[in-house]
Amino acid sequence: MSKGNMKYLGLAALIACGFATTAFAQGAATNCLVVKQAAEVEQIDADAQGKKTTKLAPLATATPGTEVIYTTTATNNCKKSADAVSINNFVPEHMHYVPSSVFSPGAQVEFSLDGKTFGPADQLSVTENGAARKARAEEIRFFRWTFQSSLQPGASAFARFRAVLN
Repeated sequence: MSKGNMKYLGLAALIACGFATTAFAQGAATNCLVVKQAAEVEQIDADAQGKKTTKLAPLATATPGTEVIYTTTATNNCKKSADAVSINNFVPEHMHYVPSSVFSPGAQVEFSLDGKTFGPADQLSVTENGAARKARAEEIRFFRWTFQSSLQPGASAFARFRAVLN
């Protein structure tokens, strides 16, 4: 394996592992909410008849241009419902967010450039050469998913987005 390939293999592992340690959930019962993350890629398989299916497979290696699907799952291990569950996440270093790729059933999604101020993606702006302009997708670095319903005991909720390795 070449040095360049080793670099990207290490970077893929760093992206997958680093991501797993930083997403977190907030809510009334956070001490028993379990948050897990996965970094995956789409894999196309063909059966004996040639019919193709697409499935998600764990990220093993990545090269520039690889699109990674990040999924965060929050499971309520409490004996009572968890209200106002919110999951905060970020786009890993060396990656850029794929526009309109956020998916999370039953959640309000907000975006951020700095991890402090959140809002709708189309309302984020940056100042460039003294003038404000709308933020571009690759400038989005953080997400906040706030689930609109309580998370019942034993139930799970998930949030997903895509990012591409630079």
